[in-house]
Amino acid sequence: MRKLGTTAPASRTLAEWIIELDDQGVEKVVFAGRQSANTGSNDVTNEYVSEAAHRYPGRIVGLAGINPSGGMSSVREVGRAINELKLSGIALDPFGGSMAPNDRRLYPIYSKCAELEVPVVVTTGPLPFAGARLAHGSVVTLDDVACDFPELTIVVDHTGWPWVNEAIALAFRHENVYIDTSFYMHLPGCEQFAHAANSIIPDKLIFASGYPVVPIAKAYADLSALPFTPEALEAVRYGNAKRLLNKFGC
Repeated sequence: MRKLGTTAPASRTLAEWIIELDDQGVEKVVFAGRQSANTGSNDVTNEYVSEAAHRYPGRIVGLAGINPSGGMSSVREVGRAINELKLSGIALDPFGGSMAPNDRRLYPIYSKCAELEVPVVVTTGPLPFAGARLAHGSVVTLDDVACDFPELTIVVDHTGWPWVNEAIALAFRHENVYIDTSFYMHLPGCEQFAHAANSIIPDKLIFASGYPVVPIAKAYADLSALPFTPEALEAVRYGNAKRLLNKFGC
């Protein structure tokens, strides 16, 4: 199984991270917890995300990591994270439970997010983790979720590459589906995202870096190398995210 890289990113304290954001001109950042079950990745607790968001109010928007395999305990954790920890949405890695995003075992989680009117960021893509299947990262399965929960705001994490045209179609088809640009925007086919942002989905593409694995400066460079119009590039870098965060009071 091919890995994204062999060198782990350097550790940062929270204060050092904020300084780096200042240096890169980042006004506001979304920080997601991770409860990735069987991926072997390092989890980030929701308590820590909440602490960071409350230490830097208005600067850090916190999302709760939710275990895809937890059943009703995961549903209850969504409620706790939003109502008690005051986080603003959830991040979900279905592949960590050996599931595709449309697995019906995840539907109670989606239902709770819809009830609480908070967004869900869903990991997609090639999933370079032992045990994960490519089908677990397909954006095509998110069409079922968007159809079954039309009021739920879904962010396709990691661009949905290599299903580029399918991700574009998903965002074009559904009012509440967005795509973030983290990780894969330098790979073949991603120029289609620029063409789509220039035309049919001007408000649906949102800048994300995948920090610390992908440094913010590199992510900006990868994005800027694609054939965006100046207006579309500014919307992706700033306007679209601002509008979506404002929708949820962030």
